[in-house]
Amino acid sequence: MRNLIILITSLTVISCAGPRTFTKGTYEDPETIALLDDRFNENDMQLIAKKMVSSLVASPSVENRATPAVMVGKMRNRTAEHIDMNALSDKIRTSLIQSGRFRFVNALNRKSIAREYEYQNSGYVDPAQAHRPGSQTAAQLILTGTLSSNVQEVGKEKLVYYKATFQLTDLGSSEIIWTDEKEIRKAYKKRRIGI
Repeated sequence: MRNLIILITSLTVISCAGPRTFTKGTYEDPETIALLDDRFNENDMQLIAKKMVSSLVASPSVENRATPAVMVGKMRNRTAEHIDMNALSDKIRTSLIQSGRFRFVNALNRKSIAREYEYQNSGYVDPAQAHRPGSQTAAQLILTGTLSSNVQEVGKEKLVYYKATFQLTDLGSSEIIWTDEKEIRKAYKKRRIGI
């Protein structure tokens, strides 16, 4: 009898320790700050984007320019983590366009646009509706950015520091007409995770 109880208890423990999966979820406000681990997360991205957009919109350097055309340039990730810099620049670009103060040229799709010009001028499209090379908007400014980090870990304590630096360069003069940075510092304590 005792062996049977041990066998049943063992089987119960083994079946409970099997693979687990997330099966039930809820929608949450994307503005809610949740630090589940020590990596770059969506909250960090939101904080950086908000700072850069508010700084750019209020900048006297672009205040006198009537809706300048901006191109997104190189976005550098100088951290040890895999961070989607395109998602960060997309977030900034979207907010800047929605502000009504900036226009953006689509540098990423230039090859696709060139192929579409060729097709539209191949005779298949009504010539009165076809777009031709030579009518694109020239970018006046280029937006670039760099994200770097520093991690300090001693015993059970860990500090993670991020610094995002963005700049706007005038393509005609190559002058940096605006720059700003956002610093984020997060503190963590190591603890055991129970099963």
